[in-house]
Amino acid sequence: MSKKTSTRIPLGFGDITASVGDHIGHFYKGATQRFGILGPFIGRGLQGSEQCVCISSPDVADGLCQWLTANGIDAEGACASGQLILHPGEATSDDMRALAERIKARTLESGRPIVRWAGDGGWSMACGHSVHEMMRWETLYDEWSVGWETVALCQFDLAAFSGDVVMDALRSHPICVVGDVVVTNPFHVAPETIRQDLSAHD
Repeated sequence: MSKKTSTRIPLGFGDITASVGDHIGHFYKGATQRFGILGPFIGRGLQGSEQCVCISSPDVADGLCQWLTANGIDAEGACASGQLILHPGEATSDDMRALAERIKARTLESGRPIVRWAGDGGWSMACGHSVHEMMRWETLYDEWSVGWETVALCQFDLAAFSGDVVMDALRSHPICVVGDVVVTNPFHVAPETIRQDLSAHD
């Protein structure tokens, strides 16, 4: 499980805070809802000198940079300095973990206090790998991030995924964003349970 501390982190929207270690799922429809949460989440981190990472398809990364620029945040400068890392994702959950370890090492060297880790579920389709690999990474995240001060926001376009995939994604996140409110997810189950279910489909 991800470590939890008493530290509260402003998420950037709705005057909402989360704990270090929180793994948040956001289920949205359309670009307005996507960037209405993603933009403030990343923007608040950049303004607070935090490390920010966004795993997404290039079009989402471009949209994020446009949102940041339109709201007075120097996205280009943040990318050039390495404070904002935009990456299209890797083809397997193991490769994703290796990528995250590299980013973790770089962040620890930089001394930045908190890592905001955002990912849009569409990167799995853009990478051409199965949704099961995406879900394997989701279940690995809680275990992998122990000992690293992160707040993660995972976004899922309700128009892009089947109901079964949405339910798996919902079950993998202990906290969800509904509108601009963060709520405890009553449908969350242990990562081991989801991994067993995924293995049954292999």
